[in-house]
Amino acid sequence: MNIEDVKQIPIADYLHSLGYSPVKQQGNGLWYKSPLREEHEPSFKVNTDRNLWYDFGAGKGGNIIALAKELYCSDSLPYLLNRIAEQTPHVRPVSFSFPQRRTEPSFQHLEVRDLIHPALLRYLQGRGINVELAKRECKELHFTNNGRPFFAIGFPNMAGGYE
Repeated sequence: MNIEDVKQIPIADYLHSLGYSPVKQQGNGLWYKSPLREEHEPSFKVNTDRNLWYDFGAGKGGNIIALAKELYCSDSLPYLLNRIAEQTPHVRPVSFSFPQRRTEPSFQHLEVRDLIHPALLRYLQGRGINVELAKRECKELHFTNNGRPFFAIGFPNMAGGYE
């Protein structure tokens, strides 16, 4: 494995291969008890979006190579790459293939009707909106979004569509 291959390995997967599991998760952050030292409260954070780590107790952080440098107490890049590859034989970088862009909009089959649906009228009443004014100014819109049918209240905008 080369440097770029190794950097694609998720740090969370690498830590798991070393026997470390997160203690808690907050958003895109996984919190561990530090693999670099003894501690009772988790202060080692892995940002899963950026694939970076930071040990708040040690004041150190970085990518997977920086982590291996700390774990194996070595600055030798070939040695570190080899250790990471040995430890994670089943973890390989993911090759990303991006889906083709949609050629059709997610909103389709717009049908504009007079505002009469009982559920929409109840909604207006529940919000304290004058129903007669809404019937004059708004329309009932029926459409599909990603293949699923919906209906809503809309009013015309200056671009010729509906809000």
